[in-house]
Amino acid sequence: MSTLPNVRTGRPDALVRAPARSAEITNRCALCSDGRTRSLFEVDGTLIVRCDDCGLVRQDTRPLAAAALYDSDYYATDNPKGGYANYFLDSEVNRRTFRDRIRAIERQYGRRGRLLDVGCALGDFLLEAKASGWDVEGVEISSFAAQRARERGLRVTAGRLEDLKLPEASFDVITLYDSVEHLVDPVATLAAVGRLLVPGGIVHLVTPNVGGLQARLLGRLWYHYKPGEHLFYFSPRTLGAVCEAAGLRWDGWKRSASYLTFTYCFNRMRYYAPAPFAFLELLGRTFRFGPYAFRVPVGEMEAWARRES
Repeated sequence: MSTLPNVRTGRPDALVRAPARSAEITNRCALCSDGRTRSLFEVDGTLIVRCDDCGLVRQDTRPLAAAALYDSDYYATDNPKGGYANYFLDSEVNRRTFRDRIRAIERQYGRRGRLLDVGCALGDFLLEAKASGWDVEGVEISSFAAQRARERGLRVTAGRLEDLKLPEASFDVITLYDSVEHLVDPVATLAAVGRLLVPGGIVHLVTPNVGGLQARLLGRLWYHYKPGEHLFYFSPRTLGAVCEAAGLRWDGWKRSASYLTFTYCFNRMRYYAPAPFAFLELLGRTFRFGPYAFRVPVGEMEAWARRES
């Protein structure tokens, strides 16, 4: 297995780097061409707005070169609110979550077949699906991540899905895990998903739920507000509307849970209180309770849609 550069040390005095700011342009509503916009609040200097016509929440601006965000540092970063603390160190825990998801897909679809993961990162979900008997392929906007996934023996193409020349009606299942919120044009990407699905094929999405209890209680302090990375914030209603605008049939949603470790939680909580949670993270690593994994709702939803026959 390859190792990542700049692996975090876990020291309490580790530098917390703010995300690099690049040139930005206006981020328009994905559903309404001329929707009226209401300002909600600022998060880390970036305005979060809601379309009064359709209700879709979004970042008011977006990076001009979004793909440039997802370089090697994104997968091992000291930034407690963005990217991955360390993708490989968290790999086994993440794969427990992915095993649950592949079982859910098999229950929903009823059989195995060809699967495409959009935004596959370094390929952990694809490895789990492959081990379960699926014929797998991935698409990833990050050239760095796509190359690392290929080094792990996976078929992964770098680029935006809607720009690639993949054969139509060639996949039984397409997954978008923590990726639809990153998309510059989610309707266009999901329309491409529909073209690539066989008739009756399904889409499985997991994304933060801006309409959920955590988001409503925490307001601008909600962890999933990540300027630069997350361009759109979906509720079940707006995610369903985006799927239907792309020509897919909406099949509903439910609350999603993931496996996390104490180390990961302490690392991410440094965003709110750097010193105490950095100390707890160090204690977790020192006394070895940090890697203990547990399953918990994290403010996300999972949803299903399909291509009509």
